[in-house]
Amino acid sequence: MWTVNVDKAVDKRLKKIPEPEKSRINQAIDELELRPEAMNIKPLVGREGYRLKVGGWRLLLDMDCAEKVIHVYMLAARGDAYKK
Repeated sequence: MWTVNVDKAVDKRLKKIPEPEKSRINQAIDELELRPEAMNIKPLVGREGYRLKVGGWRLLLDMDCAEKVIHVYMLAARGDAYKK
């Protein structure tokens, strides 16, 4: 089982998202603990980290496979997620 750490900024952003998107994002975060290898997680191009698509939203995260820790550091709409 993996440990998932979610930033406060992600929690704050999640509170502003309407249902049913909020439920799908929460479910995706919960599934990360159980089996992240079965999810559609892809490495980011041009910078460190990974992304997970959840509908029109993107979760940006870091993974430490040795320690089995996932750090979710950003939640953004599809068009805003990759802007620097």
